[in-house]
Amino acid sequence: MKIGYISPTDPHLDVKAWSGSYYNICQALEEEGHDVEWVKYGHLLDKVIAKIYRLFYGKQGHYTHSRIASFYHGWTIKSNLEEFDLIFVPGQIEVVAGLKTKTPIVYYSDATIPLMTDYYWFGLKRRAIKEAKKIEKKGLEKAKYCLFASEWAKASALTDYGIEPEKLKVFPFGPGVKSTYTGKINNPISDLKLFFSGVEWERKGARIAVDTVKELNERGINSTLMMCGLKEVPLSVLNEKYIENLGFLDKNNPKDLAKYQKCWEQANIFILPTRAECAGIVFSEAVSYGVPSLTTDTGGISSYVKNGINGKRLPLEATYLDYADCIEKWLQDGTLQILSNNAREYFEDNISWKVWGKRFSDLCS
Repeated sequence: MKIGYISPTDPHLDVKAWSGSYYNICQALEEEGHDVEWVKYGHLLDKVIAKIYRLFYGKQGHYTHSRIASFYHGWTIKSNLEEFDLIFVPGQIEVVAGLKTKTPIVYYSDATIPLMTDYYWFGLKRRAIKEAKKIEKKGLEKAKYCLFASEWAKASALTDYGIEPEKLKVFPFGPGVKSTYTGKINNPISDLKLFFSGVEWERKGARIAVDTVKELNERGINSTLMMCGLKEVPLSVLNEKYIENLGFLDKNNPKDLAKYQKCWEQANIFILPTRAECAGIVFSEAVSYGVPSLTTDTGGISSYVKNGINGKRLPLEATYLDYADCIEKWLQDGTLQILSNNAREYFEDNISWKVWGKRFSDLCS
């Protein structure tokens, strides 16, 4: 099948954009035997047009989900879309809304405007939200299939926009980086290694992760917290002997990528007490290494972390004591090893990019 792949950067080359998903999806489609051609759209005037948009909405709007952005991005596509069997658009709903073609369109996203409002986005003007919703509804209605990275997002498309259920499918993200999993357990349980990966200290719940490991050590469970992604960490945390901070790692840099992959190889548990999360590619990375996840039950995480299968989702109000209790129980009753074995199996059967590509082919063939 010849697929026109509409994205802001070349999905054959850009391994960084959208946490690597543009590239990984492209690879998955090509491995399925599809002929994938990048379809460009214009960005040259985006800054100028965005300034015009802000004259009406100030900073309390979202230009990329506006009528003017939809018109401009659609107008700048010069490829003949009728020569493709299918048009695939990941993440750019304004592009979908602005397309004029008879070729079937498949849209892919991890959230909707109603979900993002007051969850990730704050302080937007009502009329900006109203306009964004109109654009999104138009795009969702225009697409033949609307793929979402979680049940949470799919449910919103159904309830908030009334999109036909048969058009809505859940396609969880695969991992952002290639797994170097060997099947070996590198660390004895007597030296527990927890891994935290996230850029935002507050939103990712870093303090809870730190306090959890402190509590485990106070209970006599020798534990270390490996932290990466954070550009700023409180000095009081850095001085703790149970903290191993790797800072921000550029996964496009081979040395940094190797450090990141080593963390996964060493980790016994991935801990992410996040306050808000649409999907979390990092959970797919965890299962690709056979690492159970301990996280919060928020956003789209339930499509990645299955209680009792590859980890546990705790309530948003859970404290570090709850996290420590859970880990201690896992160690005492042997659950940790079971979850680890399940995690890798869950990856291979449900959440790898190989599975993603095959499901896409089955859906669109």
